[in-house]
Formats: sequence, C-alpha cells, structure tokens
Amino acid sequence: MDDLFEKLKKLIAEKLEIEEDQIKPEASFRQDLGADSLDTYELVYAIEEELGISIPDEKANEFETVADALEYIKSQVK
Repeated sequence: MDDLFEKLKKLIAEKLEIEEDQIKPEASFRQDLGADSLDTYELVYAIEEELGISIPDEKANEFETVADALEYIKSQVK
C-alpha cells in the first residue's frame, strides 16, 4: 500500500469512527462506510488540512468511493 492511501485510511477511520481494516479502495463512503453529507464535508476538510491541498466542493461531491478520493488526491499531490 502506498503512503497516501495509508494517510487517507487514518483520516477516514478517525472521522467516521470506524476501524481502518473496513476501508478498502472500492468501499463506498455512504453505503459501505456509513458517511453522511456532514461526515464527508468534515473528511474533505481534514484531507485538505493534512495534505495541504484544496478540494473544490463540486469535486468533493463526486467522491463515491475511497478510490475516487484517492485518485483526485494523487492528482493534486506532486
């Protein structure tokens, strides 16, 4: 696993109060991980703070799965 995915897993586990082993790239934030819209907003904010990137609201709304978020984050972190 890459470092970015590990960081993302830690943030997701912390914000959603779930175990890290539940977080897989194909996991849906809403269906599999139980996130609601407030959870996803807080998670996006935490990702921005932790990784020093900016995620526009319209982009954040497109994140259905952990892989979607990871792919975008990778495109922003050089």
